[in-house]
Amino acid sequence: MKQALAYEFKRILLPLCIFTAIAAVLFAAIALSTDFIDVYHEFADPSGTAIIETEHPGDTLLTLPTFLLCLLCTAVPAMQYAYRMKRRSVDLWYSLPVSRLGLMFVRTVGGFALVLVPYTVSYWLGFTVIACSENLFHLVWYVPFFFASIPVGLLLYGVNAFVFTRANTVGDGILFMLLWAFVFLAALAYPNAYLNNLPHEMTNATYYISYGPMGWLFSGFANAVRTGRVSIPDPAFLYTFWSIFGAAAYFGLFFTAKRHPAENAGRISDSWFGYRVLIPAYLFCGASTLGNIFSLYALPSLAMLLVAGLVAFIVYRRSFRLRSQDVLSLFIPVLAGCLLSLLTVLYFTGNL
Repeated sequence: MKQALAYEFKRILLPLCIFTAIAAVLFAAIALSTDFIDVYHEFADPSGTAIIETEHPGDTLLTLPTFLLCLLCTAVPAMQYAYRMKRRSVDLWYSLPVSRLGLMFVRTVGGFALVLVPYTVSYWLGFTVIACSENLFHLVWYVPFFFASIPVGLLLYGVNAFVFTRANTVGDGILFMLLWAFVFLAALAYPNAYLNNLPHEMTNATYYISYGPMGWLFSGFANAVRTGRVSIPDPAFLYTFWSIFGAAAYFGLFFTAKRHPAENAGRISDSWFGYRVLIPAYLFCGASTLGNIFSLYALPSLAMLLVAGLVAFIVYRRSFRLRSQDVLSLFIPVLAGCLLSLLTVLYFTGNL
């Protein structure tokens, strides 16, 4: 295992240096060219003869490291686990005297390094530039943001890693990450469209996007840097929900590693965590929000939904020739969603 880890760090040394250099130079350059104090001009009297200048904290630049961390937690899993997607590479790696579980562990540790080293170096270099510049910030809040962002970023990495490895090609893996990022949001579309007085946790769409926890963390600490007060709504629910989901993703990532058949590389991605479930789920959720499907407003949306589903199945099968089960998986969720939507409208209008 030590030799495998040593080889892994040697293998990722070049991209690690490139990522770190780009991130550090970018953050430092932007910080050096940014004015961190905003000046507002206000009239001191109704006649407008006297003007008062007031200074307020400017851009904290926390957007940049937050975006960088999210980008790394999306791109690095695709880099680290792409060896499972090509037959030549998967045969090579699986022939080494390292178990598949051990190989997954090594690649995951390497992935952590590719995410955390560029993020850490660029963050503290940028912070140093900001601290040395004239500002009105509560600089102390940059420190807890960094340490709070690490576990949140690693949770995002775990979710993306698990979802990506459900695919058999790199392209499918990237699409899986994008589709899973919004699947919980799609599931809440129906209750939010028709039901009132829902719990607050169910009405905020950003809670259910996989990148939402990082976004709220940034928003809360950016406010703290300016005002000295952290403001994150429903932090217990938000981070507990995604901690459970992230822990389950890591468990699934390692639990299924030893069961991954090498012959699946390059084949159609037929996982239950992939197209075969995600496409019908999105179709049902979309159709359930159409309202009265016989109205002139709903019919174009229904047509677009069917076209989107057809395109999705073509991408899934990599062919224009779909199977009968694909056709059923296209129309049944749409019909079920439309029926649910129509019954809901009839119920609320008193016609049912």
